[in-house]
Amino acid sequence: MLVGITGTIGSGKSVVARMLGELLSATVFSSDEICRRLLEKGEAGYKKMLENWGDLYLNDSREVDRPLLRKAVFADQKVRTALEDILHPLVRLELLEAKDAGGSTTIQLAEVPLLFECGWQADFDYIVCVITDPDIALQRAVERDSVRPAEVEKIARIQLDGAFKAERSDWVIDNSGSLNETWGQVQQLAAELRELLTLN
Repeated sequence: MLVGITGTIGSGKSVVARMLGELLSATVFSSDEICRRLLEKGEAGYKKMLENWGDLYLNDSREVDRPLLRKAVFADQKVRTALEDILHPLVRLELLEAKDAGGSTTIQLAEVPLLFECGWQADFDYIVCVITDPDIALQRAVERDSVRPAEVEKIARIQLDGAFKAERSDWVIDNSGSLNETWGQVQQLAAELRELLTLN
């Protein structure tokens, strides 16, 4: 069983994924972490970047210059689209392979911020959306990533809003309160997922 965890920037997807992974003793995949690995020297994403842009976004060590690439992605929609066209199929393939390997007798979790934007809903058995107050989300993202609010707002504009995602998800976790409050919701979710697993 593959469960997708999604939400907007700063909503607390990673926190919920860690909690749920701990409660279920489940493997947790992160599409962002997969993307980072795919851009390491010699990896499939890195090779495709070279095919597409040559050394335009490489540093002196011929590694991806991530700050430069990030700046280009937010400045030019064509660059962002091209990078997504490179990475998203590779990420999706890894997640589907993990789903096949796990089968229906185990629960696997995948944190995928752009799950709905990519149209991957059908790849998951269930989807969990993490929501939070927009002001809280902005503050969290600024503090976590050490970026300006304007940078966070740029990312938020690329994403679908939380209400859209929540309406199309099987469960919604409200992460606007304390960690204890979130933990209580995740405990209930874990119990429901365990019950569903026994029905398979």
